[in-house]
Parts: sequence; structure tokens; C-alpha cells
Amino acid sequence: MSEKIVVKKIVSLTLSFSFLVMSLTGIMLFIVPKGKVAYWANWKMFGLTKTQYADIHITSMILFIVITVWHIYYNWKPLISYLKNSTKQITFFKKELLIALLLNALFVAGALMAFQPFKTVLDINEGIKTYWEKQYGSPPFGHAEESSFKAFSQQIGIDFDKATALLKEKGITVENNKQTLQQIAEQNGISAKDIYESIKPQQSKTGSEVTSLGRRSLEELAGMEMIDLEMSLQFLQKQGFDATPESKVREAANALGLTPYTLFEQLKALKQGE
Repeated sequence: MSEKIVVKKIVSLTLSFSFLVMSLTGIMLFIVPKGKVAYWANWKMFGLTKTQYADIHITSMILFIVITVWHIYYNWKPLISYLKNSTKQITFFKKELLIALLLNALFVAGALMAFQPFKTVLDINEGIKTYWEKQYGSPPFGHAEESSFKAFSQQIGIDFDKATALLKEKGITVENNKQTLQQIAEQNGISAKDIYESIKPQQSKTGSEVTSLGRRSLEELAGMEMIDLEMSLQFLQKQGFDATPESKVREAANALGLTPYTLFEQLKALKQGE
């Protein structure tokens, strides 16, 4: 058996296996929870996290692309023959080519424009993610697992020392106040959600109100006399965020790289400094 035939077999088999891995990880990424839920609850399926499925999908995609180019190289003549008409001339108007292009264009347009039956597929995907969110719950604010435990405690209205003592009673160790919830969770073999549930009973009323700030609009906060609407709009626009009265605090905070609570404190300070 010639060396070329051996290489062609390896290329074909590698292409098949990489396609299989990409398909399986693609299916898993279709059903995984939203990032905020997956990271918060340390979601896993078959022992792998959302991030791990995404990483495998990306690396397999790279292999798939490289091997596909190699496969095309070995099958260049047959592929070119598909473009030839009855007179052996290459034409880009062959029925088979046009159908192939239209099929791909249809799926791209279906994803972008969400018409049927693609809309149903996308709705199913959203429904699955909503199910996971109801099942595990959401963090009290965006990227809460990335906050230091001290900052997290302050934002939900619990004294840091008291929160640390509560965790210690449950056998959860906190090495220092700079550790993030995610680091503490990984260190103790639990999820960030478990840490929150352990201290949640001690959450103050003020802390509970603070966690809902991100979902409120600037207009709502102004109506509650917590901020000055006009001053807040001017402040956000100067920071580069095109704010409107309907803008959500979380939306503005994410755009500025802040937590909703931090942004709220800044907007509240504007009103207090009138």
C-alpha cells in the first residue's frame, strides 16, 4: 500500500471523527444553560462544564477545517468534475452547485431572520435555557461568581465577617477576602450558588433590594426617588453610554464594566450632591 493511500485514509478517518466530535459538542452547546446560570450553578453534563464543551468544540473545529482543506486537496479532481457541464467546461451555473449554495444560504438566512421552521428550532433552544434558569436560579447580579466574597457580601447586605463565619460553620473555607466566589467554590468542590444559599438567610432587606437594581430602568429608580433621572442620563452619556429613561441599570453597568450596585451608588451620589 502506497504512502499516499495511507495518508488519504488517515485524512478521511480524522475528518469523520472530528465531524462527530463537533456534532456532539454542538448538540451539548445547544442545550446548555445561559452562561450566567451555568457558571453560577457549576452546571455539568457527563462530567463536563459549559466552558469545556465550548473549548472542545473550538479545537475540534480547527482540526476539522485543516483536515477538510487537506481532504479537498486529495479530492480536487472529483470536486472540479462536479462543476463541469456536458462539454467538460467549468460552469458555476450547474444545478447541483446552485442547490448547494441555496441550501447554505437558506440556513444562514433562517438563523438571522428567524423564519419557520428555523424559528421553532431557536425557540426550542431558548426554552431549554429558560428551563435551566428556573431549575437552578440566577445569580443576584451579573457575573456574581467573579466578585470577591467581600464585595459580594457587601452588595447583598451581609457583613463579611458574619458571612465568613456562616460558611465556616458549614465546612466551607475562605482563605482571604480577595478570593472570588468561583475560587472559593472550586476550592471546596461546590458551586457559587451553594455559597450564596449558605448565607442567603442572613441577607438584609436592603441587600435584597440591591440585588434587584439591575433589572430596574433609570426611570423606575427616579420614580422611587433613588436617583435624579436627568443627572443620571447626562452622567452616563458622558461615560460613553447612550442612555435613555428606559435603559436598565444592568445594561448600563455592563457597558461601563461595572456591577449594577457600583453604578447605582455612583448615580445615587449624583442626587445626594445636588
